[in-house]
Amino acid sequence: MYAECLRGLVFSPNGLLKLVFQKSTGRIVGVHICGEDACELIHYGMEVVKNRRTITDVANSLYSAVTFHEMYRIAAVSCMDPKAARKSRAAVGRALTERRRNSSKE
Repeated sequence: MYAECLRGLVFSPNGLLKLVFQKSTGRIVGVHICGEDACELIHYGMEVVKNRRTITDVANSLYSAVTFHEMYRIAAVSCMDPKAARKSRAAVGRALTERRRNSSKE
């Protein structure tokens, strides 16, 4: 979810990035993106697929802070530990709900 990275949390929390990969090899075979700046983010995803990169490659890459590209690392780490990813997404969802609730009261 966009809200899992700093830029998404601050500017636009509505959106998601999903990596599709082969479980046996970890090779990324597709990228799904919905949300703000998806048209800009997909180009990196195309490079990842074209160059046959793996979940581990992406998880170990360094991404600039305060960019949506950080979501690639977050998504890759989520693929490596789905249980922890579900907990993280649930916590982010609760925080967003609370944030929206508080802003509607003001």
